[in-house]
Amino acid sequence: MTTKLELRFKTSEGKSKMIGVSQPVLNLDSAVVEAAMKTIVDQNMFKKEDVNLLESIKGARYVTRTVDDLFEIE
Repeated sequence: MTTKLELRFKTSEGKSKMIGVSQPVLNLDSAVVEAAMKTIVDQNMFKKEDVNLLESIKGARYVTRTVDDLFEIE
């Protein structure tokens, strides 16, 4: 089982963008994550062709993935 933290943002065009964090600290307080995301947004450093790629916060979530191998040939 693997867990990833997804930080979800909106662009200045209203589209969704995501930053994925592999092997995150689990059970983070939502206020701490939101504050970190606000710091990212306030830096205004992700732009492409005059589009702010991380203009506002959309949300954050943990995504857990379970893989059950049936078999593997080496």
